[in-house]
Amino acid sequence: MSAALTLVGVALSSCASSALPPPVSVALVQQRGDIAPGRVQLRVTNDGGSPVVVTSATLTSPVLTQPGGGETKRPVTLSPGRTVDLPVKLPALGCVTGDPSAQAVLRVEEDGSAHEETLSVTDELGVLARLTATECDREAVASVARISVVSAAAGADGTIDLEVSIEPTGEGGAGSVDLRALRGTPLLRFPAGTETPLDVTVRADDPPSTMTIALTPQRCDAHAIAEDKVGTLLDLVARVEDRDAVVPLERSPSVAAAILSATADVCGLTP
Repeated sequence: MSAALTLVGVALSSCASSALPPPVSVALVQQRGDIAPGRVQLRVTNDGGSPVVVTSATLTSPVLTQPGGGETKRPVTLSPGRTVDLPVKLPALGCVTGDPSAQAVLRVEEDGSAHEETLSVTDELGVLARLTATECDREAVASVARISVVSAAAGADGTIDLEVSIEPTGEGGAGSVDLRALRGTPLLRFPAGTETPLDVTVRADDPPSTMTIALTPQRCDAHAIAEDKVGTLLDLVARVEDRDAVVPLERSPSVAAAILSATADVCGLTP
């Protein structure tokens, strides 16, 4: 079976045609550790009275440009009443203004027969609505300029200095974006508080530029740095297309590692 299922609600050739749908339910969650790697969890619960084996789980939604997920690393057995989280790496997201409702395609084995079933996914926390809203904001800002952290180092005055790159698209008719502020994280703050003003207007036909932002550690316990999940994901607050937008400030894994290393340096945790 391929990694991404495309046949929805069609029984596998090995299935008994009279078999009943599996007694399972599916909910969508996104934990703190899922945000940086760009994934969600399909929380599958066996609501029935006999064991169920899940061998594949695929997530579909108008928010996703293609299905996400596929075969599990190994068959997952759910005894009656058991719940398990199945990680799904998110494909590219789309900016969707309509219903973001999701479905899960599960390949399950129950009582010796296998089935491929399509189930509605409960999203009580509005994960998909939040993801597509963020993508809409991201696209609006990116239509004017790409804004990203390109380096990080410990400063001489006990700060962590970020170099932020601003690369306008060069398209004169694409308008402008007002960069209003950066927000701190559970790990990092600014010398003046949890948010720092920027007050920078960028036009699509401006030349490239950079700015340096000073940060200070919010906490210096070694395990907080070593086990960091979202501490290097600063939110950019902007005004674009006559609306407010909040997007995670882009940074590569290597820059994220540099931010953590500089934090350790400033905290005195490195030799």
